[in-house]
Amino acid sequence: MDMNNSDMAVGAVAPDAVPIAQTSSTQGWLDAIKERLSNQEPWAIELVVFGLGGFVAGFLLKNFGRMALIVLAVALAVVVALHYTHVYDMPLEKLQAVLGISDLNTFQDLINAKVAWCQNHPVALVSALVGLLVGWKVG
Repeated sequence: MDMNNSDMAVGAVAPDAVPIAQTSSTQGWLDAIKERLSNQEPWAIELVVFGLGGFVAGFLLKNFGRMALIVLAVALAVVVALHYTHVYDMPLEKLQAVLGISDLNTFQDLINAKVAWCQNHPVALVSALVGLLVGWKVG
């Protein structure tokens, strides 16, 4: 029985069709993205990721910056007040480990670490700044 596309009802599957989920060569979309990115240069990935991140940050700052700043300031004040009144004891060691500042003893160490990161990743820094400015103008 020869069926062409015009003879089939919407949503009908041809008798000889193999569902996509049953084919062994089909990968998930996330695996396909990982495979394509693994063949790229690291600076190209930094360029795209930080550029898009800067664009999103600039767009959101332009549109929701004042509200986000107020919410962040109030949330920080509440957490600090709860910490100092011992209602909530913040696990500072875990927080420092998550932020990647556990081995930094002074504020100067933090500044030196961030400056070193900027010197090691100039493409990411410039890409993020350009994305931020473009996102700010678009927003």
